Amino acid sequence: MSEVLSLAQKFKTQSQQQAKTIEQEVQNATMQLNSFMTAKLKESETIIRQGMESLDLSNEQLLAMLAKHQTDMSTALQTYMSNVQAHTTEHLNQLAEQTETMIESYTQHIAQLIAQREDRIAQVIRSEMKKWAIVASLVALTILVLGIIIGAVSVNKFSKPTYIIQKPQTQMQQPINYGQR
Repeated sequence: MSEVLSLAQKFKTQSQQQAKTIEQEVQNATMQLNSFMTAKLKESETIIRQGMESLDLSNEQLLAMLAKHQTDMSTALQTYMSNVQAHTTEHLNQLAEQTETMIESYTQHIAQLIAQREDRIAQVIRSEMKKWAIVASLVALTILVLGIIIGAVSVNKFSKPTYIIQKPQTQMQQPINYGQR
């Protein structure tokens, strides 16, 4: 049971470490995105100021520059999201592989323990069966010897000749005729 708890603790520790790593990467990526967005917003603000200060620029040029910045910001956001997703997927795949390996090793360990216990039980049963077989053989042999002795004694006792003394019959019986009534 302590092995299960230690494996669970190990799994928990690894999961927490990976979660911290993912969180750190997300924070780094968020800070980079924030810095990039801040720089782009300042650049956009500078462009807008320049557009307002310089009426020479046409409205179309200003819209094109803003569209370009919007596209850049959208691209940066997509890149950020794909990076976060890639890191998260990679860490989750590693975690799944580690979990699978840990479960396989635990299953093999449990199978070995079960096999060892089954072997021990079989050995105990075999040793107990040997003892019982010896005791049962001795009991059967004792019963057989007692049976032979009792049989010999009874044969000797009842095999003696017995004499029957008959008294002479004084009266003769008449045969019964079953044809008459």
